[in-house]
Amino acid sequence: MKNKIIGIGEVVWDCLPEGRKLGGAPLNFAYFALQCGAESYAVSAVGNDDLGRETLDAIRKSGVDVSYIQVNDLPTSRVLVTVDGEGVPQYEILQGVAWDALGCNSTELELVKDASAVCWGSLAQRSALSRESILAMVGAAPESCIKVFDINIRQHYYDRETLEGSLRLADVLKLNEDELPLVRSLFGIGGGSAEEQIAELVQRFALKYVVYTCGSAFSEVYGREGLLSRIDTPEVEVADTVGAGDSFTAVLVASLLGGKDVAEAHALAVDVAAFVCTKAGAINPLPEDLRVRL
Repeated sequence: MKNKIIGIGEVVWDCLPEGRKLGGAPLNFAYFALQCGAESYAVSAVGNDDLGRETLDAIRKSGVDVSYIQVNDLPTSRVLVTVDGEGVPQYEILQGVAWDALGCNSTELELVKDASAVCWGSLAQRSALSRESILAMVGAAPESCIKVFDINIRQHYYDRETLEGSLRLADVLKLNEDELPLVRSLFGIGGGSAEEQIAELVQRFALKYVVYTCGSAFSEVYGREGLLSRIDTPEVEVADTVGAGDSFTAVLVASLLGGKDVAEAHALAVDVAAFVCTKAGAINPLPEDLRVRL
């Protein structure tokens, strides 16, 4: 029986210098979970407009199920992306878009009731309606479900209350070297090393794992007993880093669900994320040498 893995939140068109690419963290997560062989779903919303119809067609072509992509009268989301000389993206995320009115009803609650893993972030919680819907879905997932909060802070779309609500529900927190100081400040986490700060987060929010990524330097996985795995980031020719973190999260979660230990799951996640960095945009099929390891 396949694991059922669900990404909840935004679906966007990343408007890159070289053209428009389909993305959004929850969709990217769902796509790479599918690449890992999971039964995979994205829960989001698009507009009742030409771009929304194009979005649904593109998601279908990616192989991700579109049954839980809602359609409403707000415009389909676009994100203006600029990429610096090291391939690191900067985002201008337009407001008042379809996923700002994400709903939760019996259809979504039925979907999550037997989920193996759910993943969500902070961005899609910028509206009260979407935040309530996302937290309702996560709260309806079974006790056995791995609940992954990929904090994924963008622009000014966060606050302590929103982050705390999700941290209280999460089993796994993923954050990067820019987000850890922000979280530390918001929650009054003590000083010292990143390892000490993460240990305090684990204890305060009863987390099972914290995944800490530091871009081109390294990534680490922490558990309740401390550091479990540390891997230097491979050197690759970077096209852009869009979707790399989402692929990392999906592969790590799918691998753990598949019975791999933390070190092996982490190694696979690093290699997939490195591959994604060599491609423009997030949604690109994995090569066979990576797929056979999943």
